[in-house]
Amino acid sequence: AKYNPEFHTTKALNFSSATTPNMFQRTIESYIDKRMGSTYGPPAGKKMTVFIDDVNMPTINEWGDQITNEIVRQLLGNSGFYNLDKPGDFTTVVDLQLIAAMIQPGGGRNDIPQRLKRQFSIFNCTLPSNISIDKIFGIIGTGYFCKS
Repeated sequence: AKYNPEFHTTKALNFSSATTPNMFQRTIESYIDKRMGSTYGPPAGKKMTVFIDDVNMPTINEWGDQITNEIVRQLLGNSGFYNLDKPGDFTTVVDLQLIAAMIQPGGGRNDIPQRLKRQFSIFNCTLPSNISIDKIFGIIGTGYFCKS
């Protein structure tokens, strides 16, 4: 099936060490419209994919939690989150899927919590060696610049 912008839309956001749960929730809320009651979803009955880059960048608090990733987990696990403006009210989010990317933990990047990991299908792609990169781009360059 081909991507059809009439029925599907995409958004992307980047996490950093300064990303807070409030920022994430407000960003997601800006992408969705009210459907019925306390149910929200992408505009005009579309489906939406949100890509989160550097999902492992939020800082770890004194109790060892990444609170920004806990709101992501809540959105995935419970199909919504609690309303920031009306405490106690739960906002259900439909027709939304999340895709996330991260680099190996280390150098200021943390591992994500197991409770969040279980919400995703995980693919580990190691970087190719320099020889492999040279071969890949050499073939592409040869095909592009050396047309016979």
